Amino acid sequence: MSKKTTFSTGFEKSKLYAYFSLIKYFRKNREFALHDYHDVFLKAKNVLEQYVTKQIQSVRILEIGCGQRFAITLLFHSLGAHIIGIDTDFVEPNFSFKGFLSVWKKNGFERFAKTLFRHILLDRAYYDTLEKESGHALEMDHVDIRRMDACALEFPDNHFNYVYSNAVFEHIKNIDKAFSEIARVLNTGGIANIGVHLFPSLSGGHNLEWAYPDEKLSISVPPWDHLRQNLYSAHAYLNRLREKDYLSVFNKYLSIIDISSKHEGEQFLTEEILKELPDFSRDELLKRSIRVVMKK
Repeated sequence: MSKKTTFSTGFEKSKLYAYFSLIKYFRKNREFALHDYHDVFLKAKNVLEQYVTKQIQSVRILEIGCGQRFAITLLFHSLGAHIIGIDTDFVEPNFSFKGFLSVWKKNGFERFAKTLFRHILLDRAYYDTLEKESGHALEMDHVDIRRMDACALEFPDNHFNYVYSNAVFEHIKNIDKAFSEIARVLNTGGIANIGVHLFPSLSGGHNLEWAYPDEKLSISVPPWDHLRQNLYSAHAYLNRLREKDYLSVFNKYLSIIDISSKHEGEQFLTEEILKELPDFSRDELLKRSIRVVMKK
C-alpha cells in the first residue's frame, strides 16, 4: 500500500482511524473553547500587555497559523486590535456557502469535509462558550485572515508590534526561513511570542489519543509510540525538531527574554521506555512544550 500523506489524515493506512479519532476529539467542544480562551488567549494578551502596551487597539498584531477556528485572531479582533491571522489553509471566517466552496477548491475535499462537519455539528457550541468566557461579543465581521506561507510573508519590513504563534512551528519545514521573515516584519522593540509543541514529548507525535495525556489515558496507542514503533502515524506533517534546534534558530534572529515550559506524562514514563529511547533525556520526554518570548 502506498504511503500518500495529507495534512489532515497522515498515511492512507490510518485514515479510518484518524477520522474516528477526530470525531472523538472534536466532541470536547466546551473544553476546547475554555482551553483556547484561558490557556492560550489570556496568556497571549498578558505577554502583549507586559512587553508591548496595554493599549491593544494601538498595536499591529500578526498571528501565524490562526487555524480553521481562528480563536486568537478573533478574540483580539473583537477587542479592537489591528490583527491579521495567516494560515497555509484557506480559512472561511464568515461561514458562507461560497466560502465553503472555496475551502473545497483550495484545501481539497478532505479538509472541506472535516471543516463542514465541524461547523455544522460543533462550532456553534464552541463560539458560544468562547463568547461567554470572554465576556464580550465576538465580532465576526471584517476578521482579516489570509492564506499565506510563514516562510514568505507578504508584509513590509518593520510592520508589526507583536507576532504570535501557538503550536505551529513544529509543522513548518524551514523554520530558519520562517523566523527570518518574522524578524523582518517585526519592528524595532517589537515582541515575538512563539509556542512550540515538542516532538519528543508524549503528545508530540500528534496522535489525538494522547492530546491531553494527564486528563485521559489512551487505551489503544502505546505511550511515545511515535518515537518507538510508530504504529499510529501522525495526522499532520511534523519536522521532528527538538528544543535545542528551535532555540538555536530563535537566538540567531532575536533576543530571548523569557522561556517557559509545560510538562506531561510522568506516570507513563517507565524505566523500560527510558532504556528503549537512549537518545532522549527524561526531561525531553516529559516536556510537552516551550513558549519563547523574544524582542527585536
